[in-house]
Amino acid sequence: MLFEPYFWLHVAGLALLPLIWSLLAIALAIGIPFPVANVELGLIVLLGGVPVWLLQILRPWQPFSLFVFQIPPERLDERQRQILRLVQGTRQPILNVLGAIAMVILLWQVAHYAPLAVGLTAGLPQWHILGLFAAILLFFFGNILLQIPLTLLPALLISETTAQAIDPHPTVSIRRDFACWGLPLGQLFPPRRS
Repeated sequence: MLFEPYFWLHVAGLALLPLIWSLLAIALAIGIPFPVANVELGLIVLLGGVPVWLLQILRPWQPFSLFVFQIPPERLDERQRQILRLVQGTRQPILNVLGAIAMVILLWQVAHYAPLAVGLTAGLPQWHILGLFAAILLFFFGNILLQIPLTLLPALLISETTAQAIDPHPTVSIRRDFACWGLPLGQLFPPRRS
């Protein structure tokens, strides 16, 4: 199994999903809901889900990142570029599609039970539009937390020896093949010794 600290950091981020869903239920419980609940859910899916899903399917995030920070392609070492080539060659967009479907089903479930969280919103401003905006942001963040590990999962199952035998991804192609957004970051973890 491939050991890459950045990958396992993304996998560990899945532990935040229950918190995201709890906060999303509270956000949906703020104020008086719009008369047509499906319109709200549609907005949340359209603005909080579709951009993440399309990006991960068409041009996944460069995984050597942490929140809003990322290691620029020019600063990736040879092993990291080998791993990028591995990710590009092994990723299975069907996993991202299944993850997107699961997130929509969970959103519907959370929205159904959100009225139970009304008591938790008593001290908050009761503007439903604020709750809806928070729900969109939370759904967006939750999708990021799920979609990145789904993209990395096939590469994580590859052995170290296989990863070392792969040609590195050309530095000039990284920005074309991966979404490299974020503030530049130096190495978060020390370089791995062979």
